[in-house]
Amino acid sequence: MKSVFITILLLSFSLVNAQQIKASYSLKVTRKVDFSENPNMPKHVVDRIKKRFSEPVNYDLFFDQNQSIYKQQQKLDTPQSQSGGRGGRWMRYGASSQNIIHTNLATRKQTNQQDLYGKIFLVNKDIKIPKWNFTGESKQIGQYTAYEATYTQMQNPPQFRMSFGRSQNTDQEEEKKPKKIQVTVSVWFTPDIPISAGPDNYFGLPGLVLMVQDSNKLLVCTEVQMNPKEKIKLTPPKKGDKVSWQEFNEIRQKKAKEMSDRFQNNSNRTNQNRMFIRN
Repeated sequence: MKSVFITILLLSFSLVNAQQIKASYSLKVTRKVDFSENPNMPKHVVDRIKKRFSEPVNYDLFFDQNQSIYKQQQKLDTPQSQSGGRGGRWMRYGASSQNIIHTNLATRKQTNQQDLYGKIFLVNKDIKIPKWNFTGESKQIGQYTAYEATYTQMQNPPQFRMSFGRSQNTDQEEEKKPKKIQVTVSVWFTPDIPISAGPDNYFGLPGLVLMVQDSNKLLVCTEVQMNPKEKIKLTPPKKGDKVSWQEFNEIRQKKAKEMSDRFQNNSNRTNQNRMFIRN
């Protein structure tokens, strides 16, 4: 298989050399939501939550031979996304259009611009390329022939925490720490575009990453544009407070706890149904 990759790389190199390329992706996260602990939740709120979480999120990856920029496509939220009906509201956090990931493909260093509750952070981190297992499987994704590579890693199981109205077991819920599980990550890449770029942390293969299956996440490339009209500067973001990845995670956990407590206290004082949702 190595000889096949080398041949394709030589034939395709002239197609992408010195170009900027844009690849668009659709991210779908499967969440199993248990509403049994919230029997009084209005049906229209339940339906809205299910619909909201079933919607894919779209991203763009701009890259050349040396570096890439990965960011969410901008989309205006509708008023319904901020409201849960009369007498209540719900909020969740996650991806933001302010989040930008710059990757140096050669040094495997990333600069992450992260929006956390309206405050911007700059997080620098080194990415360790996993030990790839090339399965020999191939399939057609769009107009490209893709090959599968996998790796295994320990991850926290997908979690979904939701509070609606008043909760009596907040302290007990916070004490529970899930055990990590072993997950096999499947990544499909195409040597037809012989650049080791990919979305998020999925890169470092002998070709552009077109699809990723990672636990409850499915990431699929929907379009590739050579020399797109829309071009951006492939430079690291500079906006935000500089912190390490460990510091950022600690800040994120602290802020999530503060936000959850704030919604809980407001709900108890006003007797309104308020919902705070986080993964």
